[in-house]
Amino acid sequence: MKKILLMIFLILIPFFAHAKIYILIEEASTRKFPIAVPEFLTTSGKESPYTKELTKLVIKNLELAGLFKVLDEHAFLDQSSSVSEIDFSKWTAIEALALVKGIVDQSGSKSTIEIRLYDTQTQQMLVGKQYSLKQKEDYPDVVHHFVDDLMEALTGTKGPFTSKIATACGKSNLRQINSFAVDGTQRTAVTRLKANNISPNWSPEGSLIVFTSFLKYYPEIYSIGADGSGLKQLTNSKSTSITPAFSPDGNTIAYATSRSGDTELYLMTKNGRLINRITSIANIDVSPAWSPDGGRLVFASERAGNLHLFSSAADGSSTTRLTYTGYQNDQPDWSPDGKKIVFTSRDRGAFDVFMMNADGSMIQRITRDEGNNESPSWAPDSRYIVFSSARAGTGIYMMLADGNSQSLIPNTGGCINPDWSPRL
Repeated sequence: MKKILLMIFLILIPFFAHAKIYILIEEASTRKFPIAVPEFLTTSGKESPYTKELTKLVIKNLELAGLFKVLDEHAFLDQSSSVSEIDFSKWTAIEALALVKGIVDQSGSKSTIEIRLYDTQTQQMLVGKQYSLKQKEDYPDVVHHFVDDLMEALTGTKGPFTSKIATACGKSNLRQINSFAVDGTQRTAVTRLKANNISPNWSPEGSLIVFTSFLKYYPEIYSIGADGSGLKQLTNSKSTSITPAFSPDGNTIAYATSRSGDTELYLMTKNGRLINRITSIANIDVSPAWSPDGGRLVFASERAGNLHLFSSAADGSSTTRLTYTGYQNDQPDWSPDGKKIVFTSRDRGAFDVFMMNADGSMIQRITRDEGNNESPSWAPDSRYIVFSSARAGTGIYMMLADGNSQSLIPNTGGCINPDWSPRL
């Protein structure tokens, strides 16, 4: 990710936890929060394609968040050319509860961007920031940081937009690992290998990605820097080694391999040194995912017949069956807050995303009737889930954890196996 060279805080409420909560996530499906985002201004007073681009990107991020009703610009009554002199009565008249105002000062190759969030009813500025940057490519970073802070001011929790998503993209036999921002911008080709590459998984600090590659015929596990540097082969089983998952401390990788016959779960260090085998059942065990405290794993196993989900201690002991219903329950992911597990299950010939409590109770279906929906992955705030869907051609979608506000992430056609990074 390109760095914003300088960020100057104008006004930012210091303790959001003690501030007013404007949006309750559980009400978002029935009541969106009305917000106005007029086109950003320029200090010169002249129109600029950059201001249009910035405004559209802020709006796109707010729409993806699924919490907001972004008001139509044609309804705006206030055409003020200032970010501070505002006729709030004209915004409350169109039922805007919040207002985003931005202004760009461009001098040669350098830009300064000031963005503010106002409560239109109290006329209070909730967030005010100024960013200084040298290149246009940094504009998305500005928007992502601002929208995350906007969400913290309005919901009490920072948004997920300063994180990234890794996926496998391209033709089905030659997929490459890509990463992109949550809104689909800043797409990077992480791998450029003459082989199929799948199942990316981020390290907890976001600097590495592990994945499965068919580079040397057999599917083996590799690691690579998030910037595409430092490719390293971690397994050399000359069999099947798949579904790698970093531990929360970043030191251990859980994975499935058939090196001893049956596909079982193993642990290795982040450098590829084998630690130990943690399952020894004469049935397939795959798709491990860690609890956020690193103490347990959830995984899919055929030990009960069809694929079902089980949980065990990180050393393989204390195994507990979690699912008793469903068919081909697979691809589990444990929420960062430790409360929920999301997974894929097959029903009536199609795959959908389901969610349950971490103890296996309260299973609920959160996608339905729109093609195959697979590979769910939690956002770092435990409020959003990203997944792949074939509902309109293969692509990557995000939704609120309750299944509401499902939206296609732009520029993700042909991508599968999404994995959400930590905040970067």
